[in-house]
Amino acid sequence: MNRKTVLLALGIVAFGSIVTLVSGLFRRDLSHRVGVSVVGYGFPLSWYKESWIAHPIMPVVSSYCWECFALDIVFWSLVIAVPVTAIIGRKSKA
Repeated sequence: MNRKTVLLALGIVAFGSIVTLVSGLFRRDLSHRVGVSVVGYGFPLSWYKESWIAHPIMPVVSSYCWECFALDIVFWSLVIAVPVTAIIGRKSKA
């Protein structure tokens, strides 16, 4: 692998990480039971979740899913890598 290829791959992964963090602004209602409100953040997988239970003593419970976060980074990196490699492939043929 040459230096240009490594830098391109690192750039794609870095940009995929940034898009993953921005996708945390996407809210999704994950509530399936009465009395429990669950909101997930992230797209396509919810990697941050907040839960509220309809009880005055129970606080908000938040949790991170690091596996979902890593899978989101892989997903967005692939979404970015496909058109980038297609554009680079066209330029190298010309």
